[in-house]
Amino acid sequence: MKTYLSPRFCFRLCQIAGIGLLFALWIGSDEIAGFFLLLSLVIMALLRWRFPRLNRTVLFDLMACISMFALWDYAPYALAVPLFAAMYFGAYWAVLAGLYLFFYFDPFLAAVLILSALGGVFLGLWERERQEKIKTRDMSAGRYYELEELQADLTAALAQVERMTAVAERTRIARDIHDNAGHEIVAAYISLQTARAMMDGASADALELYDAALERLDSGANKIREAVHNLSAVTTLGVETLEEICNRFPGHAVTFRVYGDTSGIPMYVWNMLESCLSESLTNVSRHAAAKRVTVDLDATPYLVRLCIENDGVTAPSRAAGSGLRNLRQRAAAIGGNLSVDAGGVSFRLVCVIPLKEERDEVTHSR
Repeated sequence: MKTYLSPRFCFRLCQIAGIGLLFALWIGSDEIAGFFLLLSLVIMALLRWRFPRLNRTVLFDLMACISMFALWDYAPYALAVPLFAAMYFGAYWAVLAGLYLFFYFDPFLAAVLILSALGGVFLGLWERERQEKIKTRDMSAGRYYELEELQADLTAALAQVERMTAVAERTRIARDIHDNAGHEIVAAYISLQTARAMMDGASADALELYDAALERLDSGANKIREAVHNLSAVTTLGVETLEEICNRFPGHAVTFRVYGDTSGIPMYVWNMLESCLSESLTNVSRHAAAKRVTVDLDATPYLVRLCIENDGVTAPSRAAGSGLRNLRQRAAAIGGNLSVDAGGVSFRLVCVIPLKEERDEVTHSR
């Protein structure tokens, strides 16, 4: 069952009760000044309910009550209503209105004003505590959804890395068969064909057996070529994938440049670089009116650096989007770093991933 008990509800209920009591006092006194004071208090309370930014206008209520001290006998009691509201809104300077008691002390009036001030302070602290809890809850929910999104991205990235690793392994096997076993078999086949011309004096049975062996060797070579063709990756990998992403970018041409040897970059790093490039170009197409986009890939024995720069103006808030935030966390997970420079004349994304440990492992394994 939903509960409506909240500090704001209690505050409004107390305000209505206070104005109701003042209305009863005005009915008993039947003075026109009391009517106008009540009317002003009601109007200002309604305005503050409708427009919370006008909370500081409680000062006008205090001034209205003070100005009516000489015209309505119960005006000092009306001071409790704006004093209660001021304490609730955190305008603690309103307690200065209580200086009136130093000149015209009334025990009952003092009790009313003190209770109103304490009630306003209590409800105000309760409301701020409630807002803080709501803010904390929203932040926790935001982090939860960010972690879910990051988990989904990492799951998709893991599947892609596995796919790329399998494709790379198939490509390596196909290359090894083609460069090693394939060449040796073809060379042996050519040598046997040459030797065939030197066997004219051999018996018919020997020549027939020799020709049958050549045919089987030729058939085996064809099957090896077919197997290599089937093992070869249809999907592009590495630099070719980044170049293909740049070529598919709509609108303007992307300048793609590669420096250094990229043959030793592992698959998980290529996956990270592809994600960075795709996210950056997507942001360019959506949020920046860029005329020039430059992509630089620098590979060294110890690190790889991808820099995507465009001359479009991108809002700084775009640099803190969930996509780039997830990429930054993914880069940190593999020991890398992703930085964004959202300047006034250009937007630059730089992803740096170290390769030293990977290269050291390869060297030790050899």
